[in-house]
Amino acid sequence: MADFPERTGVVENEADSGQPEDEGPRLTPINFDDYDYTPGERAPWRCSPKPCYGPDELGFLRGAIDELIKGTEQADAAARIWEVLQAWEQRLFRRNYHFLNAGWKGWGMFGGSSGTTGASILQTQNSMKLFSCNVFGARHKKIVALLSREVPPTEVVPAGENTMDQETAQEAIPYLKAFREQAKMRKRMQEVGSYLYTDGSAVMLTYTVADRKYGIEIDDEGNPGPARREEVEVFGKLERKIPLQADDLESAGWIRLSKEKSRSILKARYPWIRDRIGGGANKDAMGQIDRMARANVRLAVQASSTSGEAYSEDTTESAYFFRPSQYESIADENMRDMLYEEFASGLEVWTAGGEIGLVRESSLDGPDGHVALCHATPGDGQNRESIGTNYLPIQKVLNATISLYDRYFRANVPKRMAGEPFIDVEAANQQANDPAKFIPVDMMSLIQNGLKIQDITGIENVSQPNVAILTYIQYLIQQLPAELDGGQPAVFGGDGDADGQGTFGEARLDRDQALQVYSLPWGDMSSAVACLEAQAIKSASENRKSDFSLGLPGERISVSVGKLGGNVLVWPSSTEIPPSMAEQQAEIGAMIQAAPTTPFYAGILADPRNLQSFRRLPSLSGLKLPGLDDVTAQVEDNIKLLSSEPLPNPVIPQMEQQIQQIDQQAAMAAQQTLDPMQRQQIVQQAQQQAAQLQQQLTQLPPLVTSVPVAQDASEDHQIRAAIALAEMKSPRGRAAKVGNEQQQKGFLNLSLNWQAHAQIAAQLAPPPTMESRASFTVDPTKLPPDAQTIAFEKMGLKIPPIALQVQPQEHEVTEESEGLDPQSGVPVKRKVSVVGKPLN
Repeated sequence: MADFPERTGVVENEADSGQPEDEGPRLTPINFDDYDYTPGERAPWRCSPKPCYGPDELGFLRGAIDELIKGTEQADAAARIWEVLQAWEQRLFRRNYHFLNAGWKGWGMFGGSSGTTGASILQTQNSMKLFSCNVFGARHKKIVALLSREVPPTEVVPAGENTMDQETAQEAIPYLKAFREQAKMRKRMQEVGSYLYTDGSAVMLTYTVADRKYGIEIDDEGNPGPARREEVEVFGKLERKIPLQADDLESAGWIRLSKEKSRSILKARYPWIRDRIGGGANKDAMGQIDRMARANVRLAVQASSTSGEAYSEDTTESAYFFRPSQYESIADENMRDMLYEEFASGLEVWTAGGEIGLVRESSLDGPDGHVALCHATPGDGQNRESIGTNYLPIQKVLNATISLYDRYFRANVPKRMAGEPFIDVEAANQQANDPAKFIPVDMMSLIQNGLKIQDITGIENVSQPNVAILTYIQYLIQQLPAELDGGQPAVFGGDGDADGQGTFGEARLDRDQALQVYSLPWGDMSSAVACLEAQAIKSASENRKSDFSLGLPGERISVSVGKLGGNVLVWPSSTEIPPSMAEQQAEIGAMIQAAPTTPFYAGILADPRNLQSFRRLPSLSGLKLPGLDDVTAQVEDNIKLLSSEPLPNPVIPQMEQQIQQIDQQAAMAAQQTLDPMQRQQIVQQAQQQAAQLQQQLTQLPPLVTSVPVAQDASEDHQIRAAIALAEMKSPRGRAAKVGNEQQQKGFLNLSLNWQAHAQIAAQLAPPPTMESRASFTVDPTKLPPDAQTIAFEKMGLKIPPIALQVQPQEHEVTEESEGLDPQSGVPVKRKVSVVGKPLN
């Protein structure tokens, strides 16, 4: 074994280490007490449950770690320069710095040279009329706004079927709401979208950070310390270095992340190397060009290098993450074996100004890691095209074309000419060009020479710019970018066809189809957000010291950190860009209009759970939504109910005491009564009263909800019952129903609260309106013909109208007579019938 320095931090024998002798040497972590150091007290501290080692504690492993760092700095040197220059140029174009020169120091502004000031560069460009029409920057704002409409939604599911994983999945729901607010994820998405536009990729770094600015919290042992919360940092191509041939983060063996920080902050963060932290970047040339590019863009300078103050006051802080496989690059077998043993899951190294400040075990990615990566486009390797790649050459051509058109106007302004001595040109030039004033002319000379006014004045004939140049400029600004990437103007609310007058449905279809172009970066952003949220959940469970609560618009959430210790999976809910707030408002407006005829929409609008979604609409933000206060209050009550158990019914002991008092009073009264019959009557009455109370007692529930329920209409019990029932049916409620004993008690507590609200809502509801029913009998044949037709139709009888009409009938008249038969003289009776038309 090699000799160790005087202070190595490596333990050499069993007596010092407490480890068996055959396990070999061990590293001793930094003792913060030696430096009177509390993480987060003086500067933000990235927390980890793993032990931390400084350069003095590493011993002979310091050389192995230096070798790993050196390997990352020398990797892909030429390709890295090209990658830096590409991203650097696009970031400058975004800032409206379009006229650039490339030199050995990177990009510099046209008109600048060694020792040139920014003022002289601006003067040179102004004198040369180098003015940019920054369409590249305008499109950047539109696309970033599109990609940061909201934080991509995610879903959390338990990794296994055990109770702990299910409990973590449920507790992660309120935690992620708090995380997105505390980590300012909406702003982080804007940074990611900006890097995807100019750089083509973005890296997100997630840690639990202890910082006094968050306040003071008390741990389980009663010790105060700086409060902790999860933070996310975003890095672009200029800030990150990764093996360029790796197609994804999983196939990359290492990554380096760098940003400039105040040297004072870094000294406060790493006091054990305070005297070694100087200004500047890492000690290799690649680190210097990276740093120069970052400072050049961030300081918005117009020179190719930054001022000396930037180098002296700011220092580069870098984080290196190595997978265990990278240990194979170490030639010394002893060092390599010790790295595998001490840092089994991977290595995390932080440097300040090139000096190692912190080393500890850490995974690179995954739920146990800290890094998430996303790209703007699919492709090969890490140096992929950005969203703005197609727009950059268009911008350059546009600048040249507009400059050409401008020179046409400036160079070809026609000159006015006047003949002397007929017109005093010097006197005319001294006069204002005022139509109310006259210029004297020697008319006598004109008449003598046979001239007119138009013969002694004229305008120079100059060439005019081609009208097609204006059409070409409009094509470069509006049509060509959309043709190159498919991002139609409909995405940003514009009309791609000025003459087209399509329907609203056609316009919406155009917008949705155009949005598909940007679903590529959005989908990768969604996956990266799901990854970092899984990392945040894991980090919070390992590094948070206490439970916390947070007030959000419309609700207050509480998080139990102890319930986040299980294993969960986080997936993106959708890879489609969500609709804007205006689009959501239009859809809800259409839903409201269709609700009277569409029961499905009516049910959605009637559900009180949707009131919290409606309140986010801009047009409703200033209005009072009936029932929203009860929804918010019940949501808060649900959290309290699930985290506590029901209480014994306070009415039961009161009634038991009342029964006991009745028995005691009856016994005393019976003792004071001499009449046996009266004494028996007193006892019987007391027994009857006690029996009635005992019967009522058996009907009372033994437990009641821990959150009191108002017994009057001061609460909207119908809404509160609906919100409580929805919580019982939610994933969190279902998990509590079949969870451990404490969770089942919480579910019972919630169920009792729901029952109490439902009972009071039923008691306070007005009695139902009695439906009035009446019947009568009528002979339809007694009605007029039209009324008969309607009556038979109501009865469902299909009788043709002609059958209901009175048909004409022939009239028969019969006459009888008596007399003698004239032939025989015998008396006879005669009957005569005559059939004819109806009688009127």
